Amino acid sequence: RTLEAEGVTTDNGYLSLENIFGFALRYKATATTTDQTVNTWQPDKMKSVAILAAFVVTLATVHGHDHTIEWTITGEAFEECIAPGETLEFIWAGGHNVEEVSAAGYADCSGITNTEPVAGNYKFIARNAGTFYFVCGVGGHCKGGNQKAKITVDPSC
Repeated sequence: RTLEAEGVTTDNGYLSLENIFGFALRYKATATTTDQTVNTWQPDKMKSVAILAAFVVTLATVHGHDHTIEWTITGEAFEECIAPGETLEFIWAGGHNVEEVSAAGYADCSGITNTEPVAGNYKFIARNAGTFYFVCGVGGHCKGGNQKAKITVDPSC
């Protein structure tokens, strides 16, 4: 039989399929005396596949996804749900800061220890499950502009 398709080649009775990672999976069909076909896969670079798979799993587990908040006065509080191990970055051009506060401090914009603007950005790494509260401590940004964020860290996010 003849098979023609992009990325499909034959070599000494093997059918090679080039995949997106740039290596070939080789397929050989062998007829027996009972006309049954025995199919065997012979990967050319099985170690590469195993290493790539381990790398992808590690990346997904350790680094997860990165999240960002454009830390500006919008009049609306920010809410994010992220998984443990993920990172949330507050990004701003100037005139703000990020202060972690308690739930009560989030509700009434209290517990702020720094009222000066700082150069951005601020990264929060979610190490443990829970709810975390952040506000901008500059001027009336929290009370007047509702510039605050409630971050839920949970494996289901």
